[in-house]
Amino acid sequence: MGIESNWCSCTKCHAGYGWKDDAFAAAGQKDGFDFSKAANADCLVCHDTTGTYGKKKNTCGFPNPKVDLGKVARNVGMPDRSNCGACHWYGGGGNNVKHGDMGNALADPDRSHDVHMGGLDFTCQKCHTTENHKIAGRSTTSSVSEGNVACTDCHDPEPHNPDSGLAEQLNDHGEAIACQTCHIPEYAKANKTTTRWDWSKSGKSDKVFEKTDRILKMRSHKKGLLVKQKQLTPSYEWYNGKHRRYLKGDAADMDGITDINPPVGGIEDPSAKIWPYKLMEGVVPADAEYGYLIVPKLFGEDGYFKHFDWQKAAEKGMAAADLDFSGEVTFVETMMHWRLNHEVAPSQHALSCLDCHGADGVMDFKDLGYEGDPAVTGGRTAAGQ
Repeated sequence: MGIESNWCSCTKCHAGYGWKDDAFAAAGQKDGFDFSKAANADCLVCHDTTGTYGKKKNTCGFPNPKVDLGKVARNVGMPDRSNCGACHWYGGGGNNVKHGDMGNALADPDRSHDVHMGGLDFTCQKCHTTENHKIAGRSTTSSVSEGNVACTDCHDPEPHNPDSGLAEQLNDHGEAIACQTCHIPEYAKANKTTTRWDWSKSGKSDKVFEKTDRILKMRSHKKGLLVKQKQLTPSYEWYNGKHRRYLKGDAADMDGITDINPPVGGIEDPSAKIWPYKLMEGVVPADAEYGYLIVPKLFGEDGYFKHFDWQKAAEKGMAAADLDFSGEVTFVETMMHWRLNHEVAPSQHALSCLDCHGADGVMDFKDLGYEGDPAVTGGRTAAGQ
């Protein structure tokens, strides 16, 4: 929904002490947050080993006054999974809301949940290697990248057992299929993840429409209609290492679906591979006249969560975002892609041949650009690469 006008809530995770307004104001300008000052960096959120450090809502990144900062400072150390998870597991306002493969079950998972963190007790930085506080990783939703992380950082590019009769075929699959595609056959294994979020239904009384172990469909007065699910099969998309991204002020598809961060690539792109994704449907406010998405003010005494008036929220938020607002609010459908990299299954639980090439295979090969099942009609070359 956008950080502008919502700084003091968003900066509970987006790092920095006192980031409460336009962060891009010139250094020294009144109220401008200065990223160049080391004193503004929150070291403790990553290096606390007591498990007691935390932020308070709407305090612009400052620690909760109840935290014993002396005790925390005397017990700093290398980050563990829970340090990273304090933000990454709870993005979007709850456990595993956003990513689908990152929830608090990763604090102490078993091997079947994640073979690296459960089976081998990996910390996050085992893969997300770090130098001078630059943490390797490529964001799905923003352009942030401080180095790539790949399975082949540790594994051979042709990792399958040569004694297996299928080894050659499986290794050949690696030319068109990411490792994650076969080795993450299911996500949101333990924690439900949000698969649909309809803001247009907010402001109404809470109501539960469906609730089982695997799905929760409910209306939240604060956040609208939410669908949360677990034990899901990924969607599959071509990805060449890049995503397009909707930027504020871009034209929205007012009658269809606005893609927020679609992956780039296709069957004819030799650098693209099929990757697993979580898809997240949204219904969000847009300016009916100007045809772009609205950045609303959600938090604070004059925010949407207090008065539930989209027009007031839009006026405040769009002013902070420096975008014109016509005064006319409508709602449009959006789609977000969340690339799956965690909850890697043990090898015996990876997708088998029939999981993809059987009558009820998990992939829609025609949608991916093949004439049909490539085991029958041929692979990428036959499809026109």
